[in-house]
Amino acid sequence: MPQERLSPVVCKNCALLLVRRCYGRHWWFRLVREPLVWGMRLLSLRHGIDARRHVVSNPECHGCVRFMKAELEEKSPLFRFLNDRIGPRFGAMRNAMLTRAELDEAKRRATEMMAPKPRE
Repeated sequence: MPQERLSPVVCKNCALLLVRRCYGRHWWFRLVREPLVWGMRLLSLRHGIDARRHVVSNPECHGCVRFMKAELEEKSPLFRFLNDRIGPRFGAMRNAMLTRAELDEAKRRATEMMAPKPRE
């Protein structure tokens, strides 16, 4: 069986780690983030995007919103328009909830998770 190629999407920050930290500290963060994620899911459905198709080396990354977002950037002018306006504000709000060490950890973890796992 031929080995599948890993997704070309490169993560700069582990979104899962950042979101878990923000959810744990601020109950209202879900009220802001979840409608945005649902909007991305609806746009993904419209454009035939399935983030779970991306082959990743780490099972925890399977289906991450980062893959959905990357494809939406390519395929959806509406997403690009909205993301240009909402994305920077959302990112700044999320980052303000976290320490510099947590942001650095998310960068390190993203790099670590994206690295191909050695074959056993």
